[in-house]
Formats: sequence, structure tokens, C-alpha cells
Amino acid sequence: MIPVSFPVLKATNRLPSPPAVAMRILRLVAAADTTLDELAHVISADPALTAKILKYLHSPLIGLGFHGTTLAEAVARIGTRGAQLLALSFSLVSQKHRQSCPSFDFNRFWSESLARAVAGKRLAATFDRKWNPEEAFIAGLVLRIGQLVLATALPGEYEPVLRSAAGEPAALEAAERHALGTDHLEIGWHLLQDWKLPETVWGAVAPFAHGPLPAGPAAGQPGSTALLQLADATAVFLTRAKPQQARRMDALMGQAEALAGCDRATFRTLLEQISQDWISYGELLAVPTAAAPDLDALEMEAEEHRTTLRLAAELEVLNLRNENQQLSHLANRDRLTGLLNRGAFDDALAARLAAAAASRTLLSLLIVDLDRFKAINDQHGHLVGDSVLRHVARIFHTYIKAPAEAFRYGGEEFAVLMPSGTAADALALAEALRQAIAHSPPLEGSRTIALTVSVGLAGARWPERPRTAEELVQAADQQLYEAKQAGRNRSCSAP
Repeated sequence: MIPVSFPVLKATNRLPSPPAVAMRILRLVAAADTTLDELAHVISADPALTAKILKYLHSPLIGLGFHGTTLAEAVARIGTRGAQLLALSFSLVSQKHRQSCPSFDFNRFWSESLARAVAGKRLAATFDRKWNPEEAFIAGLVLRIGQLVLATALPGEYEPVLRSAAGEPAALEAAERHALGTDHLEIGWHLLQDWKLPETVWGAVAPFAHGPLPAGPAAGQPGSTALLQLADATAVFLTRAKPQQARRMDALMGQAEALAGCDRATFRTLLEQISQDWISYGELLAVPTAAAPDLDALEMEAEEHRTTLRLAAELEVLNLRNENQQLSHLANRDRLTGLLNRGAFDDALAARLAAAAASRTLLSLLIVDLDRFKAINDQHGHLVGDSVLRHVARIFHTYIKAPAEAFRYGGEEFAVLMPSGTAADALALAEALRQAIAHSPPLEGSRTIALTVSVGLAGARWPERPRTAEELVQAADQQLYEAKQAGRNRSCSAP
């Protein structure tokens, strides 16, 4: 379809328009020399509007202690500007519209608009002395009036857009831009200028029409844009269904901090006042509202939700840590024997050498090689060979205790790092391993497989015999070679 623009919509002759009395009030707003008598005369032409203004001035909403009975007294009490903006707001809310778009709920639209208006007024009075609260009220009231424009001017085109968005403001704006080439915020901004509303009203709406909006207020007190954003979020909170309301309140508290620098306790008090104002205005203007939310219950539910999220996050971190530990464990283990693997040996050797150098202690290395293991594989098969390697690993698990560590060095070779004790202790461990393996041959069915090992020992000691990792491995390999040459099934160590 052709992209929608405000001139296209205006040409349909289906745009909403303010009542006649509102149009006359707008002309008075534009005039700098409007008198109280002129304003009272225009308002009095609408008896229902007159009655609402008088009722408003006698209600707790205004808090002026007004005791007058005539419109002239009312206008005199709140002043020309206040009366103009008040009458304009009330007349806009009171107008009727034809129901032409099935998914557009006019009652809900005005209920949310009124909630936004009273929130804007209360926030402006609290945070921004430069923004007239009555102007904030109108700005909140008409911020999303573009929805009304699209629902009445293009009901057929707007209906599927509304259904796809399911009532969420951000989703609705995206769906509008996709389907129509514009959104209700931009259309509404043009309408407010066409109606010749005060620039203080359409100017406050302009940033929403031309987004993106800033993430927070400028330096100093929050201005109209930030407060109108917060008022909009507050209206959504007040008018949405009960499910998820505690989470919505939590999110709203965060927006209050980000947009207005308002702490949780202060904004909670404001939220209670806004909720009561909304209900009172709704009764005055015959706009449906909802019961005030139970903030105590919602706060408790929100705290429970935050606690649940905190615990879930902690559990996730713990699970990740455990998974990482398991992965690290698996990465450092030899799958066949369960002993530490060659990569773990290289890391441990470097770390143990550094520690021994710092503490001036002995680090012993044992390299253990199965004698004639190739013959076992050739005679009995590789599955039996694997079983023999697992048998040897179980003996290592039995005899080697911390701080010593056992590794599968590669093939049929094993290594042991012994970071404490004496050279005699290292030789005693080598002999214990050798004898245990020789005297506990593995059984494969009814077959006993003769098995022996040769062991080479070397040590690094500071300052007498410092060695690098390569030098220590070479020294132990040399002793292993000598054990093999001497007939196998023996331990050899460097002098």
C-alpha cells in the first residue's frame, strides 16, 4: 500500500476533531489578551463541561478549599491559563467517537490516556518547576492520540496491525511502521499542530514522534521528555492485566531511577498518589479505571521474583563452574586409565619445578615403563593390552598419595612427580610400585599374564642440582634406559 502520511489521513475527512467549545478555547489559548470573562463565557456554553470544572474544584484533586458556586468564581480562582488548559483537557476526554475498528478499545484508550495525563501532571509538579503541570496533563492525554486517528481514519488497514501487536506499545509502533510507513506517535504530533494546541504541548510530544528517545535525563533535573516517558510507562503499568504486574512494577521502579533519578521509596509514594488521582479523575470524567494496585503485595512478589532470579543466577554460575571443572577434569585425564594425561604432566612439571626452586626442595621424577609390552599385545591382542594398562593404573592409584601425582606419559609409559621427601623416599616408592606390579599379575580369564616394569629416577634440587623440565626428563629417561640395559624389572636412579 501507499505509505500513510498525515495529509493522506486528513483527506479522508475522518480525523477526530475537538468539540466546538474546545475549538473556541484553543482560539482563546492562542490569544494573549484573553480575559476571565471571555473564557467563562465560552466554557459556560457547555453545561456538562461547566459542571465538571466546578466538581473538580470542589474535589480533593485540586486541594484549594474552593467554596464558590459559579463558573466565574472558579475561573477567577484558578486563573486564565489554568482554566484554559483544564477546560481543554476535559473537553477532549469527553468527546465521542464512532466505533469503527473492532480491535481498538476506545474505553481502554482513554483510560490509559487519563492515567498517563495524571502521571505527567504529578511528575511535573514533583520534578520540573519549569513545566506547567496542566500542560503536562494535556501532553500525557494526547501523547498517543495518533492511535485514535488511525483507528477512525483507516479502520480496515489498522485492524490487522492492532491484532499483531497484542497491545504492547513498542510492538505496536514497529508493526505500524512496517505496515503503514509511519506510526501513531508521528501522526498524533501532526494532529496536535493541526488542532493548534499550544507549542508547550506538541513540543513535548515531538521527541516521541522523531525518536529515538534518550535513555535517561540530561544533566540536572529531568525535563518534559523524560517525565513523559515515565508517565507513559506508569500508565501501562496501571492499565495492564494483573499477571506479571509485580515484574512490571519492578521494571517501572528501574525506569523511575533511570529517567528521573527517583529512588524506589519516593517513586512508590508517587505511584500511590498517581493511582488515586487516576481513579478520582476517572469518576469525574466518566472514564473507566481500575482498582488501585496493592503495592505492598506487589513489592513482596517482586522481591520474591528478584530472590528467585538471584538464586537462579547463582545456581547457573555454580553449574557452569562445576561443568567447567568436569570439562577440565576430562581434558586432563587419560580416557583408558583415568590417570592424568601427558598435557597435565607438562603443566604440572613446570609448576612443580617453580615451586621446588622457590622452596629450595627436592622434586623427584619417576618414569615407569612396562617390560616387553609389545609382546603382550602381539600374543594376547590389544584389548588385553588395554586391560593390562588399566590394571597397572589401579596399582598406581593404590600406592601413590598426594602430594605425589601419577600420569600416563604415553603408550606403556607412566610418570610420577614426587615434590617432597628425600631421594631415598623416591627410590622406595619406585621399588614398591615395581614389586607390586611384578607380584600382582593381571588375570585375563583363566590366563595369568606375567608383567614387570623398569623404573628410571632423577631429581632436581636447589641450589645443588637445578634442572629445567627438559633436563629432568632426560635424566630420568637415561636411568630408565640403564634399567632396561641391566635386565629390566629394576629401578635405577642417578647418583
